[in-house]
Parts: sequence; structure tokens; C-alpha cells
Amino acid sequence: MSSAHAVSKRHSSKKSIGLVALMILSSLGGILLAPTASASVSGDYEITTSISPRPDIYMSAWDPVYIEVEVKNSGFFYNSESRSIEWFVCEGFQTETDCYNDREDYGIGSIEPLAIGASLNYSFNQPFNSFGDEGPYTLVYRFIDSDTVTSNDVAIFNFNLAQKLVDVSLDEQDPISQLENLAEYNGKFILNTDTDYVMSMDGIVSSCGSCGLEADLGWKLVDSFGVERANSSTTYTSLPNWGTVAFTRDLPALNFDSEGIYTMHFGILDSIGTPSGDMNSFNDLQSVEVVFDDTVDLQISSMFPLNSPSSADYYYGNDSVAVTISNLGNHSVVGPLVRFTIMDLDDQIESEEDCYPSEIFPGEVETCIFDLNELGDKKLKVFVSEALNEGLDAKPSDNILNVQAEVIVGEINPIIEQSNFYGTYNTADNITFTARTLPTAAGPLTYKWYRAGIQLIAEGQEVTVPASQLGLGDHYIQIRAYDSLNNLESATTLITVFNSTDISQGDWMNGSAVTRTHAKGVVEYDYPLAGVNYGPGVGLEALIRMSIDVVSTTEEPSAGMDWMEFDINLTKIIPDNVPRESIAMHQLLGYNQLDWDPLDSGNYYQLIDNDTLRVHINQNMDLLLVGELPSPEINLSNPELTLLPDGQMQLDWNATGDIENPYFGGWKIYRVTSPITASTYFPDPAVTDSEFIWNGLMQGALSATLEATTTSWIDERGLETGICSSYAIIPTDRTGEPDFLEAKV
Repeated sequence: MSSAHAVSKRHSSKKSIGLVALMILSSLGGILLAPTASASVSGDYEITTSISPRPDIYMSAWDPVYIEVEVKNSGFFYNSESRSIEWFVCEGFQTETDCYNDREDYGIGSIEPLAIGASLNYSFNQPFNSFGDEGPYTLVYRFIDSDTVTSNDVAIFNFNLAQKLVDVSLDEQDPISQLENLAEYNGKFILNTDTDYVMSMDGIVSSCGSCGLEADLGWKLVDSFGVERANSSTTYTSLPNWGTVAFTRDLPALNFDSEGIYTMHFGILDSIGTPSGDMNSFNDLQSVEVVFDDTVDLQISSMFPLNSPSSADYYYGNDSVAVTISNLGNHSVVGPLVRFTIMDLDDQIESEEDCYPSEIFPGEVETCIFDLNELGDKKLKVFVSEALNEGLDAKPSDNILNVQAEVIVGEINPIIEQSNFYGTYNTADNITFTARTLPTAAGPLTYKWYRAGIQLIAEGQEVTVPASQLGLGDHYIQIRAYDSLNNLESATTLITVFNSTDISQGDWMNGSAVTRTHAKGVVEYDYPLAGVNYGPGVGLEALIRMSIDVVSTTEEPSAGMDWMEFDINLTKIIPDNVPRESIAMHQLLGYNQLDWDPLDSGNYYQLIDNDTLRVHINQNMDLLLVGELPSPEINLSNPELTLLPDGQMQLDWNATGDIENPYFGGWKIYRVTSPITASTYFPDPAVTDSEFIWNGLMQGALSATLEATTTSWIDERGLETGICSSYAIIPTDRTGEPDFLEAKV
């Protein structure tokens, strides 16, 4: 790009100085009047339009105006060089030159090469901001270098800024899609004349509290000749008036009296405000095509046996024939007459039945159900009325359907369903019996229930009978099903009613047993036998042994127990420090025996929570509860050894802590002796904790086994002169196993 500039030369004469000055002023004036000097480039780039701001738009004076222009290569030459383009904005309505000289702001950008015929929307990085100044503005786009067609290298547009902008805009939308139960043809919804259709529209409003906007929201129908045929609007004064806000408002009901295809324009039809209403009209309306058509066309689509649609034969009975009626028209039909006729082969009418569907919407199918109470070869006819309240049927030929078929009696084939699949119940249960029959049975059916085929206990397809009414034991239940012709078919099933025996015991056990006779529970528990090892497994201890028996309270030798289930309250029978996840339940081979077996698959236990262990067993048995057992907190202190006459020794000690713990077995006292010249003695376990050393010292050295509450013991074995003795007092668990690490020596 080249530019003009003036160069001054100093002369001695005043005349020369005046001439130079005049030339300088002329040059400066030339700069102001001619903002650029251009050099021609090849091709023809055209400034097509202003994308933002849109020509003649009103915008908020408080918001920045982002600049975007559309440029097109309108020539027949591809220029591989980029083109520089500028914009400038000035107040009022001005020409290119005046606007440049009086510009408020300016920006520049670069258009990359465009293919022939291609267009580009180019966004400048720099927006324009009036900072609240309002009024009309001129925006000029200009290529800095002109091309072969200079007339489209510059484009001038005007826009307006307002401090109190009022603008209601609608995006593309189709209110007709909000309507339901319409006919649809080739993707177009069909409306009916003289019918109110209530719809809403969505928009965005920019307004202010003092703008006083009153907007007429509505619609107008225009025919194919551009003639407005109808309109309606509602004035809203309650549109949001703070900033820019989305809104939804109801349109007045759309109603028109003539069939045809129309364009519905909807949105802002008019507005007023203080001082003006909506300022931009280009975004006030949207339009959709609407079709009004009142064609009525009902069709008898099919007739078939309701409960066997693919059968060639029809079945005798109530509610056995189905007829489908389709609305192929564009108008909803209310309460049409559908008539079903049964005739013999000589066309003599034997029976007729009418059906009136409440309303059939366009495109929907309704079903009428009819009785068929004639046997043999019959002619069946169904038709739907042609003369309807909504008008005459447009295609009456499909309003009737005839079928010739044989009407037969279907089998009943009853089966019994019951509330417990396995047929086992407690006396406290209510038993629900349900009769299932073939759907083609000749209805209506009647049902009677018998016990042992003799005693009538209930009537009806589904009945509920208290188990206590049937009594304990096995029972045969029979259903007798009669069809409408009094044909009888039956079915039988076996059930067993058990007694529910409460076997709860104290506050540590809650449960019941299921028996065939009246019975009771005989339950007891105790701690494991003392001084013995049940061998429950590595790291585990026997915690509790139980005896759970259910015995008959009648003359029956056995209670006929099916199973028992009970919950054990663990907090009542074992210490809280037993890890619950370590607990297991085994079957003892005898209450006073040590042998046990794991529970098999039919007998099991489940830890419900930290306090509850659930046990399910199917026979009387003795049980052994095992788990990890932390050592009781026993504190042994102040052991004293006193020499008595004749070389006897007395041991005294203090014991505190969990002395009453049933899993604390008491004390074992060990003694080792050696000559005074030797050094055999029990070491301090805090210093020497070798199990090998301790087991070696304790072997054969047990002197006494004492109760947990004992705190003194006399060793009546006299020591000879020159012999020394060492004693170890060691606590034991319930099995008598000493814990040498807790020993006092």
C-alpha cells in the first residue's frame, strides 16, 4: 500500500514561505478527504453484508457490538494472497469519507484466500463499544486494497444503539407439535375446523422496568394467495422487564372454519411502550404450515377369536370375539355405533350386540369385545356406522366385515396355583388358591373348592382359606370348574399344614419350629466342658454348647418337625470382644461329647448383624458355637513366697480384672528345684519368651491346679538343706491351657 505525504523546503523569501505553507495545508486537507490511496489487486472480492450488527438493528448501548462481515469471491480469479479489510464506526448517518474522518472506533483484519464463488463469515477480534451513548450509527467495511471491481470493495450499513432497549425475539419453533391426538400425513399434522387448539410460544425479551412494554402475542392465517384469512391476539403486559430473559406464553386458541392449507404466522403482532414498543421487527414472527381437513373415515380392521387370534374356529362364551376399529381419517370420532350380528347360514339373525367406543382419535385403533353364545356353523357380521356426528364416512366400503366360521366349545383344563409354590404352610398362614383355565373356555366360569373331594371350603376363581381351618397334616385340595354350558372339569393338589411351635428361650434365643403336630421346644445351653479341648480349629475356641430339641405334646411319638429356625442374641451368651466374623456353628455328636461335624447343606447359620446369629436346622441336634476368644484381662500382682517350718513354702498373690470370666480357667502352679550350686529357675517371661524353654521347664513341674478365686497356696513338700526351688503362677483358659507369657515367677 502506498500513501501520499508532503515534504517542505526552506526558502529565503516570505513569498516562498507563504506558498509552501499553502501547499502544506492543501496536502493536509488532501489527507483528511482521501483516507487511503489504493493499489489494484487481481480478482473480485465482494463485501456482501454485515452479519453483526445486522443492518438497521437496535441493540443495547451498554453491550459491546461484535463485528462480523460476509465476504464472497465473486470474480473468476483465485488470488493466493490474503486481503486486508477494515471497519470503522461513526455516529449518525454518514458517507464513507465523512465516517472515516469522524470515526468513533476502528478495526482491521485479514481474509484468507477464497475459492471462486466461495463465501466466508469473518469475525473481527476487536468489538465496538459506545459505553452508553445511544442513537444511530454508521458502520463501514472496506478492503484496504481495491480489486478489479471497486464498487463492492466498500459497504456501508447503519445500526442503532439504545440505552433502554426493547426487543422481543422468537427462535424457530413449531407450536403445532405441542398438540396431541392429531392425524398426521407425510409428516404434517392435520387440524380440524371449528376446533380450539391451545398452544404456547417461547421467546426472549429485553426490556426494563420503565419501558412499559405491552405486546400483542398472537397468530394470523394466510392462504396461498397471501391473503390474511384470520387472526387473533392477546395483549400481555407481564413480560419479564429485567435484562434479557426467556419466556413462555400461551397463544390465543387457534380456530378456523375452512379446510385447506395455510401459513400460520405467530409471535409479536403489535406492541407499544414508553417511549416505544418492540424496536426490532425482523425477529418478531415465526411461521409454520397448517392443514385443516375434516375427513371422517372409520374402518373395521379385523374380527377374530379374542383368546385365540390365529384360530379359524370361534369359541363359545362371553367376551370371546374381538373387533378392531381404526380411524383412518383426520377427525376424532366420538361414540360411533359398532354392531355385531350372529346369523345362521340362511342369514337369519340369532343375536345382535352393540358397542360404542368413547372416542377414536385419528390414527388410533379401538377394540370392541362381544359375546358369542351360539354353537355350530354361523355367519358373523360387524359394521360401524357411516353417518356420524362428525360427518359422513368418506369410504363406507370398509365399514363392514363378514366372517363364516364354526363356533365350538373350548376345553376348561383347570390348574391350581397357590401362594406357596411348595404347598407347605403354618397354621397361622392364610392360603390363597387361584384357578387358572384355558382362555378359550366357554365363559362365564364358576369355581368350587373342596377338601378331600367332599367338603366344600370356598367358591370363586381366587379364594383365601386360613390354614388353621384345614387343620394340621396333609390335605388334598380340589377345584371344580363349570363353564357356561355346565360342563365340569377338575384338578387336585396336595398341601401340608404344619404347626408353628415357639421355641424361644429367655432373652438369648428367639425362633420357631414347623411341625405336623402340636409340640414344644426343649432348649438349654452351657459353657464348654472345662479342662478339655474340642479342637475347633487354629486360633478358635469352643464358646458355647447348646441342645435344641422339639418334642410332641400329643400322643404322637414324633413332632414331625420339618425344620426350625431361631436367632441367637450373641451379646447375651458370649463376650463382646469375640470377633463376630470368626464365629462358626457346628453339630456336636452329643451334648457331653467332644466330637463334632460341620453343618451340612440342609442345616446352616448366618450372621445377621453384630448381635444376631440365625440358625436353620431340620432335625433336633446339639450345637457347638466356636470363635476367636481373646484372653481375659487378668492382672496377677505382688506374688510373695514365705518359708514355713519343715521346709514348706507358702505362695500368696493378688488377682484383679476379669476374674469372673467363664473362659478363665484358674491357675496352675509349677515348681522346679535344683542344688544351690546350680541355676535352674523360671525366667521372667518379659525377658525370656521362648516357648521351647518354657515348655521344657514346665514339663513334669505342675504342682497344683487352682480355682480362679484362689489367691494362696501352700507347698507341703519340704525342701532339703542346699536345695532351691523356683515357682511360676500361670493363668489358664477354660481348657486348662496355661499362658506362660502371663506367668509370675
